[in-house]
Amino acid sequence: MTYPLYLAHINDTHSHFDASLLHFHIQLDGKNYQIDAHCGGYARLASAIKQQRKQAQQQGCPSLLLHAGDSFQGSLYFSQYKGAANARLLDLLAPDAMTIGNHEFDLGNTPISHFIDQVSFPVLAGNMDLSTEDQRKPLPLAGHNNLYPYLAKQQRASYLLKELAEGVQLAIIGITHDQMHNIGCPDPDCQFVDAISCTQATVKHLHQQGIKHIIVLSHLGYQGDVALATAVPGISVIVGGHSHTLSGDFRHLGFPEGAMGQFWHQGCLILHAGKHAESIGLSHLEFDADGSVVKFQGGVQFLLGKQWHARQNEDLVSAKTKARIAEYLAQSGGLRYQAEDQQIQQIISQDYRPAIDAMRQQVICQVARPLAHTRLPTKLLPQGSEISPLVCQGFYQAAAVKRHTDFALHNAGGIRVSLKAGPLTKADICGRLLPFEIAIVSYQLEGKYLAPLIEGAINNATNNGVQGTGDGSFPYFYKLRYHYNSQAKLGHRVTQIELLGDAGWQPLDPRRHYRGVSSAYTLAGKEGYHALLNSDDHQDLGMSMSDSFVVFAEQLDSLG
Repeated sequence: MTYPLYLAHINDTHSHFDASLLHFHIQLDGKNYQIDAHCGGYARLASAIKQQRKQAQQQGCPSLLLHAGDSFQGSLYFSQYKGAANARLLDLLAPDAMTIGNHEFDLGNTPISHFIDQVSFPVLAGNMDLSTEDQRKPLPLAGHNNLYPYLAKQQRASYLLKELAEGVQLAIIGITHDQMHNIGCPDPDCQFVDAISCTQATVKHLHQQGIKHIIVLSHLGYQGDVALATAVPGISVIVGGHSHTLSGDFRHLGFPEGAMGQFWHQGCLILHAGKHAESIGLSHLEFDADGSVVKFQGGVQFLLGKQWHARQNEDLVSAKTKARIAEYLAQSGGLRYQAEDQQIQQIISQDYRPAIDAMRQQVICQVARPLAHTRLPTKLLPQGSEISPLVCQGFYQAAAVKRHTDFALHNAGGIRVSLKAGPLTKADICGRLLPFEIAIVSYQLEGKYLAPLIEGAINNATNNGVQGTGDGSFPYFYKLRYHYNSQAKLGHRVTQIELLGDAGWQPLDPRRHYRGVSSAYTLAGKEGYHALLNSDDHQDLGMSMSDSFVVFAEQLDSLG
């Protein structure tokens, strides 16, 4: 006997409520074509989900919709609404469960706590340990009835149970990234247990209860899911996110990275559905009595609108050729035409998009000349980025309003584009220049830690004596300058640190405590900034990086 299940899954939607313009590349009759199509968006997701649920209901079959994390960040909608729109629109999709992704913590615990308050579906993070959380905080995570965290006393995850068939239960375990403090900005009292050991303990417990049908809803990334499936026998399906992976073969549409098929290990199936609400996993599964998947139909589908264009060598194709391409697309797999759900589309259009359109029209200031952004100094730009110091100045002014501040710091990777001359809109700042809605925080740091802070960030950015994580860690400052000698001995490369005060540039006093301001991301000690872990007296300024730059730029006639 087998047990059927209709499964819909999404991940890494990143506030992409509107459809995204995608470019598919196909080969047909020996010729190459580019297909320009608007795909996905929440209105098309809603329509596809409703259709699958109706099909399941007609067949008397259970169905699930799962979200594998990272609903937050990624668009102007998040810049404007900080998660409130995500909660409302995702709740209308009515997922059966969602796990928490790393970007849910980019602004600390408060926005995700608000989000969990506002949604009616279960939020799973079975390896998130809240046993030492400060319950005096305004919005602690512990205590939400719809949150399923780590159970410290039992040393396993809490989990959700669904009926797969009469007398047969299906368990859903949510496992988020266990290196959250290295890739996100959770509060210090929010801890994350090793993903594999937590899952092992939970699967063992479920087997002891006679439950063999187990879905792990994961935000570990595809390779993390492979490791999990290999290390933990007894998982039926892993529905994952974080790595923006497409499960299936999409080479015929010009996506060579989506050519892995589905990964199977001892009956465990791993499924990922891409990114940005462009696509959705729509599958029909059958399980045997031992919990293994024995039949799999369907897969990831890009959701297309009816209006699309086909080009050959930049020229639009003829109507006859377009009809031939449409026939090919209908038969090729991985694509489906999907109408938009009118209720969702109306809510986005009336309640949320007007503010986004206003941001695109709101000119903050003029950019007097092109301002270049480069992560590392170059021959053409020996001082490095022309924009990063201005962003630091915005941080500084936001902090200095509240209390005396000595310097501001930002990492180069937090800034995404150069600026051209002309009007600079709020949408340019929040959507392009500083698209990551991460809080800025004031802190105190003893002077002796500034040299290792600077050196650690530069060493990491340049792979100088260490295995770095990329040049995005290169540091920029406001009211602080230094000398870095790349040939000096490790730990002795930064000298001549000076800070600008009322008396002009003054040498660093290693024993003095200085007040700095930076993003919560760098303050967490990531990417070479480990010396910042020695800071104290942290004060959240109640502003994101983009918020501070908007306020700063509004006071200027022009930048540059």
